[in-house]
Amino acid sequence: MFRLIHLFKTSIGRKLVMALSGVVLLLFVVGHMVGNMTIYISPAAINGYSHWLQQNALLWPFRGFMLLMLALHLITALELARKNRAAAPVSYIHQNWFKRIITNYQMMISGIVVVLFLIFHIAHLTIGVYATEIFALLDENLYIDVYQRVVSGFQNVELSLLYIIAIGFLGIHLNHIIRALFQTLGFYHENYLSFLDILSTGLTLIIVAGFISIPLLVLLEVLV
Repeated sequence: MFRLIHLFKTSIGRKLVMALSGVVLLLFVVGHMVGNMTIYISPAAINGYSHWLQQNALLWPFRGFMLLMLALHLITALELARKNRAAAPVSYIHQNWFKRIITNYQMMISGIVVVLFLIFHIAHLTIGVYATEIFALLDENLYIDVYQRVVSGFQNVELSLLYIIAIGFLGIHLNHIIRALFQTLGFYHENYLSFLDILSTGLTLIIVAGFISIPLLVLLEVLV
């Protein structure tokens, strides 16, 4: 235990925590997106998937674990940024000031938007702050009718546009995280820099497209 605490206090340890928590969070986002895609199979498919999640005894321990990973990721990111800034030569800071300002503000703003969106998303589709009578409907298997809940929620144009914009900010944040993850793990080498940039951008676009496809298709009345 003491060795782990000591490791976390080192630069290598923090980067390791950053990388591992980043991998976990990225896998969660991908898994969440894939789970959402069951809406395209059938209403029964996404309702059954949601019911399975809600009845799973590991759901709340998993949620606690993900909150821990998120907290570790945020704390480590802030600590590494502080250490890197303090350790950087003055000339390096001046030479890269514009790039650093753009990147830092981009990550800060997108990060704030993502956290606020996460709160809104839970309130909207999980807790039901904006609930209508549809929110209490059950399907033919007596499962919560998540399909109708999603369709009803995204029929609100303003909420759908807000959701799409927020996912755009999530994409900006994810793209930076994926690139930073490659760099931390030692994969970000100049010999295959272009390939990793394409890979990180491509993965980000797939995730973003998967998430925003649902509100878009609801607004286009493909999902009804």
